[in-house]
Amino acid sequence: MRLTRILLTSAISALVVACSSSGIAGTTNTNTNTGGTPPMAATVNATSSNAFTPASVAIGVGGTVTFTFGDVAHNVFFDNSPAGAPDAIPGTNANMSAARTFTTPGTFEFDCHIHPGMKGTVLVSNASTTPPVGGGTGY
Repeated sequence: MRLTRILLTSAISALVVACSSSGIAGTTNTNTNTGGTPPMAATVNATSSNAFTPASVAIGVGGTVTFTFGDVAHNVFFDNSPAGAPDAIPGTNANMSAARTFTTPGTFEFDCHIHPGMKGTVLVSNASTTPPVGGGTGY
């Protein structure tokens, strides 16, 4: 009887793992972007190591990027971007967040004027796309 209970418990556990959407019992897959439409929100962190993380994000037209600043001051400027870029986040920003909405499709490069070489890219489109690796280019 004890052996039967052990085998039955093992079989049920294996079935739960096999049928789980993430492959691990008790967890769920939170990736809701199935490739049809781009996400409408993203967060970019301005880090203490003078980098934007992630350096590139992709959002849909009308989507919002929240720039989060930690304990080191940064700013965000869209110097080499096409018309329709949102307003810059000037000044020396630390321990705060600022959101910018992108209403025009395109590739928007941004950088920090305080820290040369600190740059990133926002790809805005109505199609599900993968952002370029490594951030902005050409500046």
